[in-house]
Amino acid sequence: MNALAAGQSYAIAVRFDKALKLIRSALTQWELGIAGEFDSTAVSNGDPEEEAERSRILLVDCPLLVFEALALDRASGVFFPLHVLVDADGDQTKVSMVNPTELFDVRLPLGAADPMERLQGRVALALESVRQRSGANNN
Repeated sequence: MNALAAGQSYAIAVRFDKALKLIRSALTQWELGIAGEFDSTAVSNGDPEEEAERSRILLVDCPLLVFEALALDRASGVFFPLHVLVDADGDQTKVSMVNPTELFDVRLPLGAADPMERLQGRVALALESVRQRSGANNN
């Protein structure tokens, strides 16, 4: 399954660098953290002659939700943190939240389902607030 088909997508009506700052700020406001970040620009482009659009993968988590999931089922750790893809698209930015259960076509361990759902909900609210501030439409 395609990663972009496995979660919610948002169009943010600002350029990549500004959108990334807005996203980071919104995640912080929703008490979420970025556990890691990957520059995936080179990975997303197949043609070395063509200039690649900038792209990042943000590894978003909430330590309390991760702790809750791990306390209930240690196997839950493989599904955290949540991956958020941020891609430049000309004068706007596309953001996609990847749902690990749909991506891998598996069922979350029992202890991870509720914390993951709450994490996804918080990330969705944060991204929606950025989208609304930028004036773009949700996909």
